[in-house]
Amino acid sequence: MHASGIEFSPSVANDVSHASDLRAAARWLVGASATVVAALVAGLQLRDLDGLDDVGPWAVTVALTAVLGTLASVVWTLYRAAEVLSVPQRSIDELSELDREDQGDYPNPRLVAPATGLIRYLVVERRADLLGASRDAIWQLTQDHNKAHRALLASQPVEAVEIGGRVYDLRSAADSAALSSLATDLERRVQRVVDAASAYETQRRYERLARGLRWAGVPFVASLLVLTWLTTLPPRLAQVTTPTPIEVLMPAGMPCGGRTLQGMAVGGTMDAPIVVLPAQQGCPPRKLSDTRDLVVIPRPVEAIPQPTG
Repeated sequence: MHASGIEFSPSVANDVSHASDLRAAARWLVGASATVVAALVAGLQLRDLDGLDDVGPWAVTVALTAVLGTLASVVWTLYRAAEVLSVPQRSIDELSELDREDQGDYPNPRLVAPATGLIRYLVVERRADLLGASRDAIWQLTQDHNKAHRALLASQPVEAVEIGGRVYDLRSAADSAALSSLATDLERRVQRVVDAASAYETQRRYERLARGLRWAGVPFVASLLVLTWLTTLPPRLAQVTTPTPIEVLMPAGMPCGGRTLQGMAVGGTMDAPIVVLPAQQGCPPRKLSDTRDLVVIPRPVEAIPQPTG
């Protein structure tokens, strides 16, 4: 303790700088998230999802769900990051009132530890460097601060003022200088309490963001994997449900090889239909059950020869 009665604070982290670093990290996270999303979406090429109707209605439903999951993760991240960037700065009067509501009993000594994390951080964990060892309430610091400044700035001369158990005789040059130094120290402590409260809230919101990212990343990555997987699925094969006119290019090595024969697809799928070929071009009628290696082309309906009377 200095001879003037001022309690000098030990070296502490710069709360303003700490909060600024956390906000910068949140801004970087927002930018990085946007970059990653843009890169992944560009790599995925969402135009490949246009053909999901050919895979089946279920694929469209799954794709929409995956897109919504991705967007939900991004929106959650942006919302939490915005919370970090928009921490309100409470005034010393607001903090004093919160202190009084949280087990504070000034001017009586505090007998019960604060219940809230913010007040516990300010008046217990950092009591010495914020309030000073002789104080255990933010209201006490505020009162001392107001007393000192009123005494120094009073329009009518004040003979004496008592702060922290010491009486300052303002008729004494030494006491006047000591009170002026005390007022400067109290002003610094008040600002330090305000900055510490802001830094605490910024840290709390940033930690909540960091914890949530572990879970928000799961649906984000899973949704992108699902979207990528959907683009690799082959289209659903169209079933032949009614007789369909077709043409078959018979390969060399088979009877009637090199000819194009007309017939009807009566079953299977359009990629490998079951084909019935009537007698034509000197070739006997036949039924082809395995047409996977043949070139089968559907014929327009108008191309079907109509019987003549």
